[in-house]
Amino acid sequence: MTDFFYLQDSRNNVGSRTMFWRLGGGYTSNLNEAEQFTRERAVRQYESRETDLPWPMEYIRARAEIGVDCQYLTRSEAEAYHNVDGRFYVAYARDWDGNDLVWLGGTGPTANLEDAIHPGAPDSASYRSKGFELWPCGYIVDRSRPVVRAVQLDHKQALRAVDLKLSPPKRQRTKSYGSLINCGGCGRFLNDRQRFNICPNCGEENAP
Repeated sequence: MTDFFYLQDSRNNVGSRTMFWRLGGGYTSNLNEAEQFTRERAVRQYESRETDLPWPMEYIRARAEIGVDCQYLTRSEAEAYHNVDGRFYVAYARDWDGNDLVWLGGTGPTANLEDAIHPGAPDSASYRSKGFELWPCGYIVDRSRPVVRAVQLDHKQALRAVDLKLSPPKRQRTKSYGSLINCGGCGRFLNDRQRFNICPNCGEENAP
């Protein structure tokens, strides 16, 4: 098992898709763009910000599915695409999982391209008449990428598999010294604790 990790931004998902640190900056749901961290770097980052969760790369990849981001599709490109095998994926119109298209699967809607039906041209025409969108298979496959649904992930299970125990991030306690007073000698601000000692600036005693 390789000892590399992805870092999840656990504050937000896009639809059902988990977001990870992107190589070069920012965040992405595309596992092919996610930065790979050594165990040490991943743990250090978690210790500095607990919303950045380290996940073993192999654990995530084993639970990946295939999504297609609608932001990278255009109808004009699809219509110009040379659809060699004549097969089409059938998408629900105006329905998305985050940014990903939702397809007609064998048992109903699915955002996982691997579960989507892809009829040939003669059969696909009937789906268009029912309000579905048709996308050439090759065009869609070229623009697909691996993603993972947050509901598929169990952080404790993932870390046990690689024998990693995370310590709770250290929280800095904010010390409160009450209201400030002015030193009777030099006028410098002193807190309640300092007023019972001599002023560190001029040596004046300010205790009541």
